[in-house]
Amino acid sequence: MPNKSLSQLTRSLVDVAMGRSPADMVIRNGQWVSVQSGEIISNTDIAILGERIAYVGPDASHAIGPETKIIEAAGRYLVPGLLDAHMHVESGMVTVTEFVRAVAPRGTTGMFVDPHEIANIFGLEGVRLMVDEAARQPIHVWVQMPSCVPSAPGFETPGAGLGPDDVAEAMTWDGIIGLGEMMNFPGVFNSDEKMHAEMCETRLAGKVIGGHYASPDLGLPFHGYVAGGPEDDHEGTRTEDAIARVRQGMKVMLRYGSAWHDVATQVRAVTEMGLDPRHFLLCTDDSHSTTLVTEGHMDRVLRHAIAQGLDPLTAIQMATLNTAEHFGLSRDIGQIAPGRYADIVLLSDLNQMVAEQVIARGQIVAEEGKMRVDQPAFSYPGWVKDTVRTGKALAESDFKIKAADGKMTAHVIGVIENQAPTRHLRLEVTS
Repeated sequence: MPNKSLSQLTRSLVDVAMGRSPADMVIRNGQWVSVQSGEIISNTDIAILGERIAYVGPDASHAIGPETKIIEAAGRYLVPGLLDAHMHVESGMVTVTEFVRAVAPRGTTGMFVDPHEIANIFGLEGVRLMVDEAARQPIHVWVQMPSCVPSAPGFETPGAGLGPDDVAEAMTWDGIIGLGEMMNFPGVFNSDEKMHAEMCETRLAGKVIGGHYASPDLGLPFHGYVAGGPEDDHEGTRTEDAIARVRQGMKVMLRYGSAWHDVATQVRAVTEMGLDPRHFLLCTDDSHSTTLVTEGHMDRVLRHAIAQGLDPLTAIQMATLNTAEHFGLSRDIGQIAPGRYADIVLLSDLNQMVAEQVIARGQIVAEEGKMRVDQPAFSYPGWVKDTVRTGKALAESDFKIKAADGKMTAHVIGVIENQAPTRHLRLEVTS
């Protein structure tokens, strides 16, 4: 039997498109950034009914009724809402609600969240809380089920562990879009039973397996990792990393977070080597709150990508349609077209990407950098606020490392500026 509610929705959208019923909102005289056709089309109107787009064309006057809200685009660009293909809310040190409050005015209308930091403490219950809070947001927030909890077995004292049975359960929840980044890449190419079972449960659910191949070795370990099932990766730092991933059928997530600046080198695979940009997505991975407030979110990523030589329309495709198609959501998001959610950003300059009005799910959520909708705070239970347990009061001496007098060789983590990989250094220090 057909879904009655869906049938009612499509009939209502058709009635608006045909002029038999009025739209709730009409945007008039904009420049339609059609990521699906690769065009910018002037003198475009958009008619919206509820959360969805009913009509996109040269004149929507037939869909205007006495109660229809009119937005005059006045020649501004109409851009699909921006999507962050991979990120961790916890890196911002705020809740999902507060993160959304910071990024929606910047034009972000969708995020794909991997809450593995929360899961490392609370396990499946923590993931459930993130899913529940995500569902209450005015923009789209999908959650990926964390794959590697604990993230470093034997090296840490986590509060929980997750396995294939947990993954199987989470895949039945609304709001779970796939499996979070498979960080245990040695486990994948060494055929670890648990890692492969988690990927199997995800594949059986018809959802996307996130990747994390944090190694410069593009030999057999890389080929083994791809054969295991991960479908995307954001850990590349070199042009050859991007090329190798696309050639092996993966989606390349070009990362530009607060600390990880990997777009400039990898985007050359498109701008210089001529690879098909359809297989490239944009993401932040980790953004500090200060970055969000002072520099931006996906708007910041787009400005940077364009500055590295990407055509603005191509860059926008990487932050909209490409991401939607990768996660199997292009029927609903990622483009301005009939039947899709009305997620639209109005702006005056494609190079600067400064959002002037942001519409998400058919309502104006932000204007001129300010939220225009209420966001009730999510109520977290008390037990999530009592997790740091050291067993004793800490003193200065607890942080001192004992060593023999004189010089000694210390193992030091060497930071590579603006990259996630590190170096193993041995330095002579005086105790």
